Amino acid sequence: MLDLKFIRENPDMVRDALRKRNTEAPLDELLERDREWRSILTELQSLRGKQKEFSREIGRLKKEGKDVSEIISQMKSVSQRVRKLEDEERELKRKIDDLLLMIPNIPHESVPVGEDETDNVVVREWGEKPQFDFEPKPHWELAAIHDIVDFERAAKLAGSNFVMFKG
Repeated sequence: MLDLKFIRENPDMVRDALRKRNTEAPLDELLERDREWRSILTELQSLRGKQKEFSREIGRLKKEGKDVSEIISQMKSVSQRVRKLEDEERELKRKIDDLLLMIPNIPHESVPVGEDETDNVVVREWGEKPQFDFEPKPHWELAAIHDIVDFERAAKLAGSNFVMFKG
């Protein structure tokens, strides 16, 4: 997963990488949610600073024996706004995290650009490919024949593309 700060600082590079990967990831939405999130964080910091000021002022006025009811009412409205913004911040952060998961990694510059996996290029091969006088079976069939995995139970517990080994 790409770092949000990297995406924020290099949106054109990420946009170009998405184009090369032929994918439609929600980059613009991510950047907009990030701007909103940072704006809320700034406002939260400012309001929390006001809360501290109010607390100090209330303490000072109480020592002097003065009325603090107006400051307390102001502090309550600030506290309500802080709670509301904290809820918004948490929701935005969750949304940003979900959007980040949709942004794929940037391919290395040596990777050729193609329409799909058929355009992949073999860079090198090592060793000789074995020749069989029979049709080799895929690994999932061999695992079922030898009764070493339980695909059905794994799918129920963890979802598709997972296995559970037996024994």
